[in-house]
Amino acid sequence: MANNGPNTNGSQFFITYAPQSHLDLKYTLFGKVIDGLETLEQLEKLPINPKNYKPLAEIRINNVTIHANPLAG
Repeated sequence: MANNGPNTNGSQFFITYAPQSHLDLKYTLFGKVIDGLETLEQLEKLPINPKNYKPLAEIRINNVTIHANPLAG
């Protein structure tokens, strides 16, 4: 998750295709996309505001599936 500074009470999520070393030690990693990359590709095609890079339409994630790590002890 990202923030906009102390006491901002805001957040955003980064969903990336590859490692992003510039985010290391600044943000928390808490998941990995293992299915549904076609949905991510559709999201990338949505029109955005060129000034702030936000989608012009409201985007909501309605559900997610969390898979337990079968290798964890």
